[in-house]
Amino acid sequence: MYNSSVRITKQYAHCKVLADTEDRELRRPRWWSGGVASTCVACVVAPFDLVKTHMQTQTTKKGMVQTAIKVIKIRGYLGFYDGFSAAAIRQMTCTSLRFSLYECGKDLEIFSSSNSLISKIVLASISGSIGSLVGIPLDVINIRMQTNMQVADHGKRNYKHFIDALIRIPKEEGWMALYNGGFAAVLKSAIGTTGQLAVYDHVKSELHTRFMMDDDVYLHLKSSFISSIIDAIITQPFDVLKTLMMNAPPGQFPTVVHAIKYMMRFDFWGPYRGLAPTIVRKAPATILLFLIYEQLRINLGYLPLESQ
Repeated sequence: MYNSSVRITKQYAHCKVLADTEDRELRRPRWWSGGVASTCVACVVAPFDLVKTHMQTQTTKKGMVQTAIKVIKIRGYLGFYDGFSAAAIRQMTCTSLRFSLYECGKDLEIFSSSNSLISKIVLASISGSIGSLVGIPLDVINIRMQTNMQVADHGKRNYKHFIDALIRIPKEEGWMALYNGGFAAVLKSAIGTTGQLAVYDHVKSELHTRFMMDDDVYLHLKSSFISSIIDAIITQPFDVLKTLMMNAPPGQFPTVVHAIKYMMRFDFWGPYRGLAPTIVRKAPATILLFLIYEQLRINLGYLPLESQ
């Protein structure tokens, strides 16, 4: 009698573990999960982001350490968080939209019928492009606030905060100034979302099915590390181009071609200026982003109706 009870208890515990594991895998993230996770990461990586932006816009070559020291001399340690208000709002809106569109798109028959990398790339590109269109003005404001310390006194913009910038830019330069570098931003976001979401999703799926890895922190860690390196390399040229165009005064770059020519002022390495702080920032940032995102999905996500 006792042995029968023990066997039943063990079988129940085993079934419960299997159910919990299946439940974890089926859970879907909330619409705000991507934005919250990305904003948490932005708090940590803001200094690297600012140094990267300064390296991309400087006229004379300075390394990552030299650039960081110069920021400290000019603005102190708080200078590393110039423009952070715009960056945080952008993450909560633009990134939330990108992640939500990607997750919703996976339910569409055109994408759900195929689990191929190509279908994920197409979906991620569409999601990234739409999300970027929403976030371009905040991206412009963030870059301008980050680089304000580099400008001579007579040319400083001195925005008090992102709302002040959002009001002043259209008044002083016209509405289109909020969309400077918009083409490069959309292209960068489309490719970046591909390198981030699509690659992460595919790598995670392959590791899970081919190597029978559990849906746990270790799987999320490996998947996010691989996707971060790929993402940093393929998006860097578009990030440099976007930064140059968004930071430029009116008329400096009449067309994208003019901005590309200026970007190549450092020859082959021009499109990869700031790659070191980008990788230093992106690898831990992507890992932290997906670790937080997955924990939000597992603990605060929801089960689709068909799986209940």
